[in-house]
This record gives sequence, structure tokens and C-alpha cells, in this order.
Amino acid sequence: MKRNAYDARRLARRLRGIGEVRVFSEIGSTNSEAKRILAEETVDERLPLLLVADRQSGGRGRLGRAFYSPEGSGLYCSLLYATEEAMESALRVTSFCAVAVMRAIRRLTGKQTAIKWVNDLYFAGKKVCGILCEGAGRLPDGRHAIVVGIGVNWHPAAFPEELSSIAGSVGEEKIGREELLCAIWQELSALLLGGGGDWLAEYRAHSLVLGKRIRWREGELWQEGVALSIGEDGALHVRRTDGRELDLRTGEITLRVAE
Repeated sequence: MKRNAYDARRLARRLRGIGEVRVFSEIGSTNSEAKRILAEETVDERLPLLLVADRQSGGRGRLGRAFYSPEGSGLYCSLLYATEEAMESALRVTSFCAVAVMRAIRRLTGKQTAIKWVNDLYFAGKKVCGILCEGAGRLPDGRHAIVVGIGVNWHPAAFPEELSSIAGSVGEEKIGREELLCAIWQELSALLLGGGGDWLAEYRAHSLVLGKRIRWREGELWQEGVALSIGEDGALHVRRTDGRELDLRTGEITLRVAE
């Protein structure tokens, strides 16, 4: 593991409310490192703890997928924080994190991204951000520890052939990743404290899926239907082709409906 991808002291000064910042030039996964720290160190009084890497060799997305994290082009970070809420709130946390990133990108660049339920941001038809929210156990005081991993393809980058049709970047060349990180934290900290305006209305307004035909898995089978609405807890309310309505809280969806 290499360190010093960013300047930790400068970030700590700029990111008000963060208890500690750790930076790496290369790491396997910032989410995995956050959970290791929680298991092996006493960090209660230093939370929230932020980990930032210049490159991830084993970046992770939802459902065990890899998140391509090349050196120098993307923002790869994880926030470890404590909350009274149980991990059942992970869907809601993921949702307002998506809004925080969307707002930060728009504020810095003027570019409007769209949210694909539940954890991806898209720009110009391609995925530019993934969010992975994971429970990390309980702290001695009884609070729940949650890790929020955020990966943003920020600067222009060349993607492997197998990703080039689905992955893109915001394409920002003049604004550094540190500025993006600071903007995300400003938006996210307001939401974590219960402020930040009506984030759910914004999530719904910039949803990539509402009103669209989608597919999703129920067990081993793919189902098809229409995405109708997003609930207060972040659940996606859908209507199957057989007319039955239900809420999706886990799994994945796709807009690629079978012909």
C-alpha cells in the first residue's frame, strides 16, 4: 500500500467536520480499508474518517462487481461514520449520497447528471459514478458504523474495451479532484445533519428510470415492468407486466428491456 496520493493535512483543514483524513496513492479498496480500520483500531473519537486514494487495484461496486479505478483520473474515497440508524437505512443513505454527488458536479461544472436507481450517476448516456454503502458493525457506544464509498470518473480517461460502451467520465479537465471532494463533502455533510433541502424531490426529478420500462431480478428470474415512483426510504415502486405492484429495495435494475 502506497501513501501520499493527496495532501492529508490540507484536506483535513478544508474538510470541516471530518475527524481524520487518510490518503493513499494506491490501495486495494477504500471501503475494505475502512472496515479493516474499524475492526483493528479504536477510531470512535476520530469519526467521521475519510479515506482517499489516487488509484484502487480492487475497487468494488454493488453485487460484488469491480469498479475500474485508474490512477489520476477519478475520485475514489470512502467515508466511515457513526449513526443511530440501523443498516436498514442504507438504501436511503445511498440515495441522498447520489444527490450530494450530483449537486457537487453541477455546482462545479454546470453539468447535470442523472441518477439510475439506486446508486449510479450517468452523464451523456454513460455511467460516471458509483456509490457503495455498507454496514460495518456497531461501535462500543451502540451506534452503527456505516461506510459510504464514492467513485467518480472525473477527468477524461481511456476505459478498457469491455467498459467503453457503458462507462464514461464527467470530462472535467480544469477542476481538480480535491475540489470535487470538498464540494461533495459540503453537500453530504449538510444532508447527514438533516439539512440540504428536499433531496428526495431532487432525486426523483433527476431519476433516469421513473416512467421507463425496466427489468429486475426476483430470485433467479428476470421480471419486466414500469418504474412508477420512489418512496421516502428510497425504494423503487414498480408495476410488473402482470399488473402486480411492489417495492424494490435490493438488487439491480436495467433499462435494457428484452425485445
